[in-house]
Amino acid sequence: MEFIRREAERTAGSASLDDLSRSPSDKWSPLQILEHLVLTYTATTRGLLRTMESGRPEPVQRTFSHRLRGFYVLGLGRFPGGIEAPKHTVPRAGLGDEPLRRFNDALVAMDASLTDAERRFGQRTRVLPHPMLGPLTTRQWRRFHNVHGRHHLKQISARLGRRA
Repeated sequence: MEFIRREAERTAGSASLDDLSRSPSDKWSPLQILEHLVLTYTATTRGLLRTMESGRPEPVQRTFSHRLRGFYVLGLGRFPGGIEAPKHTVPRAGLGDEPLRRFNDALVAMDASLTDAERRFGQRTRVLPHPMLGPLTTRQWRRFHNVHGRHHLKQISARLGRRA
């Protein structure tokens, strides 16, 4: 998670709110991408907290499709383009005047929740289902957020006219 935090700071840290708000038509702005990432982090955190509150992970069967997508994202470290974001992760309200602080706060909270879940359920337990990848372990959740974050930070870098 530290890599993603550092890359976000390097990529967007010196950009003004105006720069972060600009976007090509029909594409998310860098600010909207940051909000999307924050929404994914908070969704993972909420899901993990529900799992820990219930005392056991939600039983979800892994399908062939989950395994195939998981191999691509988690195994190869690639994130497919053109995938529509789940509704609860679509940017809508903005991140206010301090988007990177909100980003970092959400990232730290998620990382702490993953650590807590791993302590409670162990490294091999599939603690929470992902909408596209099925049930994942805490290690797989970290890998997913790393791959997903790198994918979007490259987009931010390109929209701000910086090297990735």
